[in-house]
Amino acid sequence: MEWDPSRFFHPEGSSSPYALLILNQPINEKAFGVLSRYGMFLYELYINTTCCIRNTNAHAASYIICADGGANRLFDMPEDNQKELPDSIVGDLDSIRPAVREHYEKLGVSVLQDPDQYSTDFTKCLKYLNAHAAEIIASPRRGANTTKSDTNGANGSTSTSSSDQSLLEIVILGGLGGRVDQAFSQVHHLYMMTQTQRSIRENETNTSSIDAKPAAGGNLYLVSEESITFIIQTGKNTIHTPATKRADIAPASASGINKSPRKRKRGQEQEQEQEQESEPEYFFEENIGIIPLSSPAKITTHGFEWDVENWHTEIGGQISTSNHIRADKVEVETSVPVLFTVELAERLKR
Repeated sequence: MEWDPSRFFHPEGSSSPYALLILNQPINEKAFGVLSRYGMFLYELYINTTCCIRNTNAHAASYIICADGGANRLFDMPEDNQKELPDSIVGDLDSIRPAVREHYEKLGVSVLQDPDQYSTDFTKCLKYLNAHAAEIIASPRRGANTTKSDTNGANGSTSTSSSDQSLLEIVILGGLGGRVDQAFSQVHHLYMMTQTQRSIRENETNTSSIDAKPAAGGNLYLVSEESITFIIQTGKNTIHTPATKRADIAPASASGINKSPRKRKRGQEQEQEQEQESEPEYFFEENIGIIPLSSPAKITTHGFEWDVENWHTEIGGQISTSNHIRADKVEVETSVPVLFTVELAERLKR
């Protein structure tokens, strides 16, 4: 199975449609700025004070949905980010503040109550997105990037396999840095709903006509304060990581050893400015983790600093944390689904 988490952050936009799901958790505002329609302005403003906007439509999510109190989180963001409206707010609506609900309803945002007490607001939003996936893909929000880019190079974004092109991927904005029980709950639901999405995808594939590709059941990605996390499936998984800041690729070293302290300092400042101007747009740091959740796993990896073969991993035993990416494309073969997480670049952290 192919994975490319970098495509959500790439200046050329995502190679496949995706929805942005905002949970009632602290929002990574920098990542949100890139992932939403208004993101290119914020992204360029952050990495370049001259703010030379190349494409204000890049990065656009096809749909933005808030899970109940997630609307409060979006509303409470700084003024610049409030220019982005959600397309809908879904949940039992026991968390959204009355003033926030009234604000968005006046602006034409759809607010839908689902009173089911046996499902979370997260799962209610996923149910809504799956039910409307084909419609969302066919009629994305204004500013969404619907092109199928397939760029290469150091910071290119490699598109997913053709069988996944019509699926509506779902990027979840949540937090893992608060209460431990809530963090575990998010990981739990990410795992459970990933398996549900897979079942939906397989069912639609089996029941669809030859020409019709499934729209529902897309992959889930959780963007938290410092990481992007997803559940890789049994078998061989290829993860594209071309935009990673790796320690094995050394930056240009500063010169001027024989210069006077004043000239050396001035030269270093000039070199730092040049490096900032020419530095590639990294989206990830090199640190990753592979964590078994439901049961022990045997994994084989390629493209990391410490690769393993048929390695037994389980909670309470050995687990893979703080490994380092050493290739633009890494592979993980696993006997059962496991969690894969990669650290976001510093400029994308909350």
